[in-house]
Amino acid sequence: MNKIRRVPLALALALATILLPAVLLPQTAMEKKIRALTDKLTPELIAIRRDLHRHPELAYQETRTSAIVADYFRKLGLEVRTGYAKTGVLGILKGGKPGPVVAMRGDMDALPITEETALPFASKVRAMLDGRETGVMHACGHDVHTTLLMGVAAVLSAMKAEVPGTVVFIAQPAEEVEDSGANRMIEEGAFKDLVPAAFFAYHVDDTLKAGKIGYASGYMSANVDGFDLTILSEGGHGANPASCVDPIVVGARIVTALQIMISREIGVHDNTVITVGSFHSGTARNIIPRSARLEATVRNYGDGQRKVLRDKITRVITGICESAGAEFELDYTLGTPSVYNDPALTAAVLRTAERVLGGKSALVEQMPEMGGEDFSYFGRVAPAVMLNLGVVPADLESTSVHSPTFVADEAAIPIGVNLMANILLDYALADAKRTIQKR
Repeated sequence: MNKIRRVPLALALALATILLPAVLLPQTAMEKKIRALTDKLTPELIAIRRDLHRHPELAYQETRTSAIVADYFRKLGLEVRTGYAKTGVLGILKGGKPGPVVAMRGDMDALPITEETALPFASKVRAMLDGRETGVMHACGHDVHTTLLMGVAAVLSAMKAEVPGTVVFIAQPAEEVEDSGANRMIEEGAFKDLVPAAFFAYHVDDTLKAGKIGYASGYMSANVDGFDLTILSEGGHGANPASCVDPIVVGARIVTALQIMISREIGVHDNTVITVGSFHSGTARNIIPRSARLEATVRNYGDGQRKVLRDKITRVITGICESAGAEFELDYTLGTPSVYNDPALTAAVLRTAERVLGGKSALVEQMPEMGGEDFSYFGRVAPAVMLNLGVVPADLESTSVHSPTFVADEAAIPIGVNLMANILLDYALADAKRTIQKR
């Protein structure tokens, strides 16, 4: 049996006095360097954000934005790869020391919304979408996300010699549409030869003030699934409903039955939403139409639950239509999956955030949301964490995303850059340390 040798307290304290600065000071020095670089960059980053806000582009049309990002990355000395998912850009920073591959994502696309803010850099852009002219606006903060991506790339590029491993900066198109830009970048081989060990991202938060960071460990956003249902009938006279199947009545039964199914068949802790957002049928009050069309969104968490729900919805629709003698066509779609923040990685991120932000007071634990986010696809490649960055201006109670009046407090930009640069560097240093210890 090996004997445990106890070190005298005085000797232990003396060793700690000698060794602790060697462990802690480099990290403190790097933290100060990141902050100084961020402060120096802030005016430039605010100018970039305002330019991006003034010139928004819809999904898969982000040609100007992606060109700006690619050119910025090249000036930083990054390896630049373009053409993924039409307008996607990768900026690859190879550090000065051995270490892991880690990635940060920023999405670039805007929304078909006409801006109604009084900002001096408000968008005046118009574009064609599905044959209609529409205003275009960064109403979900993607101009901020792209600016943060560029800012973190600039900070870590200036510290290249101190960065272990490789950092991949992902400028992603088309987050706002069903044809996910994240999924397309992955499918087109963006990470075929350079697979990150972890992915990180921000989303602006329209409920938190600038300076606050929201987080959730585990599920953060919902699956975005849905169905299109067409109920078919031969049609008839409104005065003689027994002569045919009334697709409006059948559709109404389905809308009600789905809500009853949620309350009676889904566990109270298995958060689920089914919203029939479109129900179209008929041309006149005295005509039973030949068809009715329903379109619905379905939200819940996790792969298992989404499959269970699809089966239950299909059963309800089939049963009601068959009992009414109605033919139907059902197209059920599994869309963007849930964002899942890896718990262990989230815990590590929170430790960094507490240190950088000066304690827990800036951190706000949040409940998972029913909204969707295609950052979830990156989380299927490797563990991932998305943080919510508070952007509500000090003089407002809230500022709603996807609204024509959405505004973001630019004070959040240096906060986000400073924190994410530390998160990426902490992850790389910790991973490099683990690798050395295993040898």
